[in-house]
Amino acid sequence: MGFYAKVIRRSGGGLKKLFVPKRRRSIVKVGFPAGEVKSSVIMRAIYNEFGTRGSGKGFKTERGGGFGGPIPERPFLRNAMRENRDAYRAAMRAAARRIFAKKLPVGEELRRLGVKAQGDVQKSIQTLTSPPNSPLTIALKGSDKPLIDTGEMGQAVTFKVEE
Repeated sequence: MGFYAKVIRRSGGGLKKLFVPKRRRSIVKVGFPAGEVKSSVIMRAIYNEFGTRGSGKGFKTERGGGFGGPIPERPFLRNAMRENRDAYRAAMRAAARRIFAKKLPVGEELRRLGVKAQGDVQKSIQTLTSPPNSPLTIALKGSDKPLIDTGEMGQAVTFKVEE
């Protein structure tokens, strides 16, 4: 899910589009960047975000347990983006005003937005309760809290600004 902003600046009596060359567009990405996060954490995030069908063969967890059932979809990333969409849009509008007033550069404004979105995704991981863990999963990890076992996935959420 992405959010895009078209920058239109009022000048005189009319509107003037601000042209930003394609090679100079800046973007902030939030999630689990490849190469910066362990691949096992990325796979765990993907499996939980989108769910799995289950192999039926079982697989081993890092803690030694094994199970092969499907993992239900627990869209923590999409939920965080959907639930905070209006806040992100408002933040981008405010950022555009500061950029035009030359108070802060684009990269700094995107870093601010990245910090907010990173916190929102981490909060979504911590607060998600449905669908609940299976009884087998609860027995294996000793907790009924979906998405949280060691806390590694939540800690791995980060953001990256590309300028």
